[in-house]
Amino acid sequence: MFDFVRFIPPKLNLGFKGFVVLSENPVKEGYYGHIIRAANAKDLREKLKKVENAIVAVDCPDWKEAVMRKKVDILLDSENRKLDFSTIKLAKEKDVAIEFGLSKFLITKGIKRSSLFSRLKEEIRVVRKFGTPFLITSSAENLYQLRSRRQIENFFSYFGLDAQKGRFFAERIVSRYYDENYVMNGFLIEK
Repeated sequence: MFDFVRFIPPKLNLGFKGFVVLSENPVKEGYYGHIIRAANAKDLREKLKKVENAIVAVDCPDWKEAVMRKKVDILLDSENRKLDFSTIKLAKEKDVAIEFGLSKFLITKGIKRSSLFSRLKEEIRVVRKFGTPFLITSSAENLYQLRSRRQIENFFSYFGLDAQKGRFFAERIVSRYYDENYVMNGFLIEK
């Protein structure tokens, strides 16, 4: 399993195959991806034109527009993300993964955290219903938000996400861009 983080982590053994560093200005070494933060659909289209062949994660209030773009691979998790039924269904059809990150629960408190839990349960219910691709990540922005693979998987398994499927979808996204034997989902070139 790969963990998708927002900073370059130190060499730690937390049970992951590797870390994918998502950033607005990525350092192009190792596994990396672009974060596109857009205010609206027009802004999103303009920023996507500038991105080369790499993992693209989007944080945009217009989630349906983000799912419809061919370059988008991941819908980022945040405190303000609210996905509706039809967006999650569309993400399944367009093969866009929905990120479930642990860090937002670490930085919130009180009633806001409890509302995040209820929103998480609802999103997971719809994701499971349609079989939408998803990622289980720490989404850590610093060293103190990093957690082991086991802790992250146990946390989200409690809410009903299958950690095995999360690993599969993460490896599929990474192999799409970083495996030279990858042709398309389910097909690899044998040597």
